[in-house]
Amino acid sequence: MSTLWIIGTIVASYLVGSIPFGLIFGFLIKGVDIRQHGSRNIGATNAARVIGFKWFPVVLLLDALKGAGPCLAAVFLSPTGLDLALFAAMGALLGHFYSCYIGFKGGKGVATGLGVVMILTLPPDSWVPVPALLALGVFAVVLAVTRMVSVSSVLAALSIPALYYAWIGQPALQEPLMWRLLFLTFVSLFVVVKHRANLKRVMRGEEPRLGRNRQLPATEDTENRQATG
Repeated sequence: MSTLWIIGTIVASYLVGSIPFGLIFGFLIKGVDIRQHGSRNIGATNAARVIGFKWFPVVLLLDALKGAGPCLAAVFLSPTGLDLALFAAMGALLGHFYSCYIGFKGGKGVATGLGVVMILTLPPDSWVPVPALLALGVFAVVLAVTRMVSVSSVLAALSIPALYYAWIGQPALQEPLMWRLLFLTFVSLFVVVKHRANLKRVMRGEEPRLGRNRQLPATEDTENRQATG
C-alpha cells in the first residue's frame, strides 16, 4: 500500500510540476514562445523580460504553487509514518526540470523549489516555514545589492540546508527529518548546477542585471540551451 501511495504521489506531482506557466503566459499575453527569446528559459525572470515585468509575480507565484500545492496536499494525505510530502517535492521538481509537456525540458527550479521548500521546512507542529522565509530574506538582500536574480537564487538555495539545520537543531540529523535535510541539500546543489551558465557570465562580468533588458549573444544562448535542456 505504501508503494502505491508513493508512486501515485510522484506521478501526480510530476504532472502538476510539469505545467510551464511562463511558456503559457508568453503565448497568452504576446503570442510568443519565450524559449526563443532572452535566456530561452521558461521561468518567471525570462517570461518577465519577454512579456513585461508586471507578469513576473504572477508567473513566479504560479510556479511556486505547483511546488507547494502537491506538497501541502501530501501533508494532509500522508498515511501514518510515511512522509509523502518528500515524494511530492521530488515529483514536482522533476516536472519543472523535465516537463513532459515540452519535450522533457524545463526551467531552473527556483520558484518551484521555493514552493517545495516552504512546505518541507515546516518545523514539527508548526505552520510557519521559518527557514524558507529566512532564505527569502537572503534572496532579497542579495538581489538588492547585486540586482542579479541568478546570484540571488544560488545563494538563497545554498542557504536553505544550513538554515533548516540551524532552526530545527539536532532532530534534523535524525529520521525522519534527516531525509528532508538530505533532499534540501541535493536540491540546493542541483539549482547551482542549473545556473552554471549564469555563473560563468557572472565570472566574466556579463550577467544581466534586473531592469536591464538586452539580447544575449549567440554564445550565451548556446550555454542557456545546454543549461535548460
